[in-house]
Amino acid sequence: MTPQEKARSLRPFIVKASASLSDEDALEAVELYNEWAPDVDYELGTRFRYFGKLFRVRQSHKSQAQFPPSIDTAALYEEVALPGDGLTPEHPIAYNNNMALEQGKYYSQDGVVYRCTRDTINPVYNYLKDLVGIYVEVVS
Repeated sequence: MTPQEKARSLRPFIVKASASLSDEDALEAVELYNEWAPDVDYELGTRFRYFGKLFRVRQSHKSQAQFPPSIDTAALYEEVALPGDGLTPEHPIAYNNNMALEQGKYYSQDGVVYRCTRDTINPVYNYLKDLVGIYVEVVS
């Protein structure tokens, strides 16, 4: 057996072991996770890759090609991101289009930092740029 064949044979064990990693460690090893695919039975909490980002399944379901991870499928998937404390513009919380915003905290999305001007209480499913003047203001 070649080293490549051996590595392929070990892949299922590596993927299984990766489920026990913390989110912080998982983000350092995104390549360990399978790429999202349609027609897969995903269980609650399963992590996977999608366009180089790490996601987690929010509810068990069978994936469909027309419903990949996006803002439109926030009920099915959430992006896994390192938590920032959000207390300063230098340490913003990475916003993933599916979280409640807290007044006074800083959030970042697509290289832009925003400050929340009022609590949303419930998760919001919009891009931050679309919430300017409603819940956030641009900082940088």
